[in-house]
Amino acid sequence: MSRHADNYQPLSEQELYELAGFLESPLVPPTTMRISAVNGLLTSIIIGPRPIPPNVWMNYIWGKGQPRWQSAQQAERVASLLVRHLNTIALLLANQPPRFAPLTYTRHEGEKATEIVTDWCFGFLAGVKLDNDAWKPVIGSNVEAFIALIRAYLEPEKEIHAQILGKLSPEDGPPAQVITTCVLELHRFWLARQPKKPAAPAGSAMPLPLKIGRNDLCPCGSGRKYKHCCGSAQPQAAEPAPAPEAPKA
Repeated sequence: MSRHADNYQPLSEQELYELAGFLESPLVPPTTMRISAVNGLLTSIIIGPRPIPPNVWMNYIWGKGQPRWQSAQQAERVASLLVRHLNTIALLLANQPPRFAPLTYTRHEGEKATEIVTDWCFGFLAGVKLDNDAWKPVIGSNVEAFIALIRAYLEPEKEIHAQILGKLSPEDGPPAQVITTCVLELHRFWLARQPKKPAAPAGSAMPLPLKIGRNDLCPCGSGRKYKHCCGSAQPQAAEPAPAPEAPKA
């Protein structure tokens, strides 16, 4: 099998742990995304409006600086794992029905287990920001609420985000399930705008019960009312709020 063909082989569980370990090793800059954030970033690139070259998104993963490669072989190995992780996400989304799920992790405190989705949401929104202009058709569309939900999970302490999350019901499921719905609906939105590709199945039987009132605070975090921000008649004036530094703990 050629090296090019190898890039289309899904990552094994052991290889995923290998990649995750490198992303948290002393060899990478402290600004490097963790594996959950990388999964979110690559998901947004796969479902997004247009391709982004690997040299662009790989540099985005490291943040400021570059890894201290111990050999050319190590650099090639990590690059191959990242590309294969991207293609693994694509394969999961292409299944009928899709088998996609966000790569999150669980924090255990005594007997309490908490699902952590902030890293994944940070990575996904970073991918949107990376190609912000191309994502602007989402603003004012029927899937804008799904971007708002992902942003709300990233910063749930904000008042407007707490209001958004408060509109979810137990039937919507845990955060990872809600995020899966968001991804599949956004994926379907972009596929519908690429006529040469088949339409993706809906992520859920019905859209999530989330509506943003025109007098509500805008979910982008600007502090302005929705009607004067992302809900205005001129979407080009709306920019996503700057993403915070990736959480490392």
